[in-house]
Amino acid sequence: MTEAVRFAIHGGGYIAKIHAQAVADTAGAQLVAIAGRSGSASELAKLASVPWLDGEEGLVAAAKRGEFDVAILCTPNTMHAPVGLRLLDAGVHLLVEKPMTTSFADATALADRARANKLHAATAHMWRVDQEATWLRDQVAAGAVGAVYRSRGCGVHTGWGPSGWFTEAKLAGGGAVADMGIHAIDTLRFVLGEPKAIAVSARTARRFISGDVEDTASIRIDWESGGWSEVEAGWWQPFADGLESSLRLYGERGTATLFPTAVVKGAGGDAAETFAGPAVKKGDHCDPLIYAAQIAHMVGVVNGAPSLLDTCGPAAVAIMEAAYQSAASGKTEPVPS
Repeated sequence: MTEAVRFAIHGGGYIAKIHAQAVADTAGAQLVAIAGRSGSASELAKLASVPWLDGEEGLVAAAKRGEFDVAILCTPNTMHAPVGLRLLDAGVHLLVEKPMTTSFADATALADRARANKLHAATAHMWRVDQEATWLRDQVAAGAVGAVYRSRGCGVHTGWGPSGWFTEAKLAGGGAVADMGIHAIDTLRFVLGEPKAIAVSARTARRFISGDVEDTASIRIDWESGGWSEVEAGWWQPFADGLESSLRLYGERGTATLFPTAVVKGAGGDAAETFAGPAVKKGDHCDPLIYAAQIAHMVGVVNGAPSLLDTCGPAAVAIMEAAYQSAASGKTEPVPS
C-alpha cells in the first residue's frame, strides 16, 4: 500500500483552514503540521491536532528533517518566493496559493529551482481541476466553437472584499488583480489551451477601500494567435458580470460560457444548438470539494502523475506584472517571457 503524502501548511488564515480541511478529506493525504507566527496558525494546529511549527524557520527545519512531502504556502504573497526557495532546497514540493509570486523573475526562480531539484512548484489555480472548466477546455480543443477570436473573464467580488494584509502593497504586492484577476487570467489560459500572451493594457483604480492597492481593474490581454481577452477584477463592486472565473468565449462558429457552462453552436436564435456542460453539484460556487480535488491532484503528482499546476503560475504572474506596468505607464506593455 502506498504511504500517504504528508502535507504541512504555512499560515493560519481563511484559505489555510480550507486547505487543512481539503487534506483531511482526501484519500492518500495526511496533514502533519501547521507553521506560522500568528495566533491563528497555532489555533489551527490545535483544531487539526497536528504539531505547530514556529514560522518559516520551524517549517524549513522540519522539511530538512524529512517530516513532510509538500508545503502549502498560505502566507502573504511577498513571502512565497523567499520561503519557497528555502523549502525547495530542503527537498519538499510546493503548492503555493495564488499568485505564485509578486514578480515574474521570482516565479521563474521558483520554477527553475524546482526543476533543478527534481521537485514540483505548483500554484493553487484550482479551476484547473474543476470538472466544468476541464469539459469546456476539451470542447474548445475539439473545435466546438471554432477558433476563439475574443474572450472575457470575471474576477470580481460584489459587496465585499478582503482586509488585512491583502490591502497592503508591501505584503500583497497588488490588490484585486493579484487576488481575483489572476484567477480569471489563469482560467482563460487553461480553457483556451495555454496561449502565449504578448502584450497587456490595463487600468486600475481604488474606489472602495482605504489601503494602498487597487480594488478595481480592467485588463486586455493580446495573444500571439491574434485573439484577445478582457478581464475584470474587483472588490466591493456593485455588480459582476458573473461568478469568479466565469468566462465567455466568442468563436468563429459559436460561443461558450463557463459558470454557467455551455457551448452554443451557430449564430444564435433558432439556428443555435446548445450543449450544456456537466451537472456538477456544488454547495456553493467555490465549493471546498474543489480544494480536495486539488489536493488529490497533488497526491498524484508526488506519486509520479503529470502536473497541471507547475507551469501555470509563472505564466499568470507574467500577465499580472505586465498589467501593473501598463496601469502605471498608461501604455500597452509587453509580457515578460
